[in-house]
Amino acid sequence: MTHLAQSETQNKKVDTLLDFAVIGAGIAGLTVANEVSSGGHRVAVFEKARGTGGRLSSKRVAGDNGEFMAFDLGCVSITGESEAFSKQLEDWHEKGVVEPWCLDYQDSTHYVAVSRNSSLTRYLSKELECHFSIRVSSIQRINDIWHLFTIEDEHEGEKLLAMAKNVIIAAPPPQAFDLLPSDSRLKVELEKVKVGAQWVMGLEVNNALSGSHPLQYPQSDIIYSISQESRKPGRRDSESHNENDSGPIILQVQASSNWTSNHLDSTKEQVIAALSVELEHCIQQPLKVIASYAHRWLYSCVSQGLETREGYLWDESGLGVVGDYLNNDFYGVESAWLSGKQLADWLVLTDSAGHS
Repeated sequence: MTHLAQSETQNKKVDTLLDFAVIGAGIAGLTVANEVSSGGHRVAVFEKARGTGGRLSSKRVAGDNGEFMAFDLGCVSITGESEAFSKQLEDWHEKGVVEPWCLDYQDSTHYVAVSRNSSLTRYLSKELECHFSIRVSSIQRINDIWHLFTIEDEHEGEKLLAMAKNVIIAAPPPQAFDLLPSDSRLKVELEKVKVGAQWVMGLEVNNALSGSHPLQYPQSDIIYSISQESRKPGRRDSESHNENDSGPIILQVQASSNWTSNHLDSTKEQVIAALSVELEHCIQQPLKVIASYAHRWLYSCVSQGLETREGYLWDESGLGVVGDYLNNDFYGVESAWLSGKQLADWLVLTDSAGHS
């Protein structure tokens, strides 16, 4: 296991030729990395953020009371519709990585990772060589080997980061598109994908909401979902919560994609104000806010994915793409996991057959 923090990754170059370089430490990238690594291949994961997560990221924000507000910044919960991912959720549950939260809500059992959703990607990364706070600026195929470059200083230009026989990009479609070489046929496929942004707000409030469901999808043109983070397993106050409890509680509020598209350039303060007004309307009481935070995900909502039979993209040059937009039968975390797993299964199969 190798986890390199920001201070350690500066001027860091991987000198050994990799079998696979994976760009992106979300669930799709970590899934495919784990699978091919378990087959004995040398794998390294490169992530521009300071840690794992992607849309499974979490956030801690200091409140006016001197305490920290912690909440899941991306997806609220995880559900499994396919047989393969349902079995995977059961396995993670047995290992204590995830816990059921809302049983049979909207015909699905919702799981969350303990103690934050980001804990799931940290669990998936624990046996991998991961390099954080490094942005891969370009990839080039030279003498049948992929070269990964990064920019440490804009005045010095690109520097070689690593070399690999194969590269798998597990990044949002626009970022994956920009990384692909100009002559890659995979760019033609990614041009068909459409993704939208989404504003997300975290609130710590001193309101009585114990009588309401911990996860709501209100009839609102502004708010898509309301999650009572404090009532998730392993979260603060979740074990002591009962029907007579009143605040403080932590909420995560996701804005609708349409509203977000009309407020892309709003400030965080403007977003918090607008979503708070609508939230008061939804819960039918004034908010008593202790702490607040807003984040804009630029590539969150897949409005048009790709109908791929495989669930991934692959080029014979040893270049692949995985993500939640490559399997339209499912969505979110499940779709991302399936994409990474399906590519890994194919790579293992072709490797054992002697074709790779």
